[in-house]
Amino acid sequence: MELTTKILTILFYLLMPAFILRLCYVSKLANKIGSILICYIIGLLFGQFCINDTTVAIPDTISTIMIPLALPMLLFELDVRSWRKIAKTAFVSMIIAVVALIIMVSAGYYIFKDSLPEANKVAGMLTGLYTGGTPNLASLKAALNVSEDVYIAVNTVDIVIGAFYVLFLISVAKKVFGRFLIPYPTTHQQSEPENVNEEKRIVKRLKLWLKYVSFPNILASFGVSIVIAAIGVGIGFGLIHDPAYQMAVVILTITTLAVIASNIKAVKKIRGSFDTGMYLILVFSIAVASMADFDNITRTVLPLIGFISIATFGTLILHVVGCKIFKVDVDTMMVTSVALICSPPFVPVVCAAIKNRDVMISGITVGVVGYAIGNYLGVLIASLL
Repeated sequence: MELTTKILTILFYLLMPAFILRLCYVSKLANKIGSILICYIIGLLFGQFCINDTTVAIPDTISTIMIPLALPMLLFELDVRSWRKIAKTAFVSMIIAVVALIIMVSAGYYIFKDSLPEANKVAGMLTGLYTGGTPNLASLKAALNVSEDVYIAVNTVDIVIGAFYVLFLISVAKKVFGRFLIPYPTTHQQSEPENVNEEKRIVKRLKLWLKYVSFPNILASFGVSIVIAAIGVGIGFGLIHDPAYQMAVVILTITTLAVIASNIKAVKKIRGSFDTGMYLILVFSIAVASMADFDNITRTVLPLIGFISIATFGTLILHVVGCKIFKVDVDTMMVTSVALICSPPFVPVVCAAIKNRDVMISGITVGVVGYAIGNYLGVLIASLL
């Protein structure tokens, strides 16, 4: 019975995006909401009502597997030259975001230090978490000697609040921030391949989509991605022994090899690489959202909810203000924010939502830099506070 439940759960994650894409085709409302947002909502509901002790490890495993496979496919069709033209803007946005985070984490510490155990250590973990992601959170737990209860509470609350943060980014954030920030330069948006029309392609019938992509193309794209992912994981976990840097090396290696592969004609000619990668991102979105555990949020962590909310949304607001002052465009601001707050795997999710793949490399690069500096910043902030 347990085996059947596990198989059905895995099939749910793998096949649900196909039904969601079909729904977006037949329903104008669903198409307007967007496939990614629907995946997140379904994932949240599925996690709360259908995940139990038997299946709890499945979404974590699936989300871990999807990203190394999806990232190369998403990068095969990118025009790397466009990134060189906006690298400076992405760097400025990253600096603004990091400064905003330090300010808001420090403010949260002084607000909740009397009601939250180990508040300075929590501030340190949040600094590392929101510049480098979960790997930094885990390493800072050991570095700062944080208790298990506090660590679990931080992780749980972060997943829940992070889900709402991502929901906001992929739904109405661009319209809201677009009122204050300059638009992304239209000249770069023309760098996509002529045969790519994201809005039309994402809502095609499954049969038409498969006909366009074709199984040989899917297999070819998977083959190249598996090789790249295997090399990245092998280098990251085989040659790097410090857990704090393993994921940074994995993502950086995969990104670098995928960019190199994108300049190979045989790889660039594979039709539907981006489509296949985006399907895996939809699987990833459902899996990540289903990991949110509302049951662990009790009265004892109410201050933590306030602290993390300030760190997440306070940083976002301050980031927007800074980008307004330094004239950073809205698309770059959004991918920079999600790369730091949620880590590089979420960059393609936001790029798809705002229909701009040109900023993907910038977002991923910023996220990888965040991996590298997160632990140092986390220990520094915890010590100062």
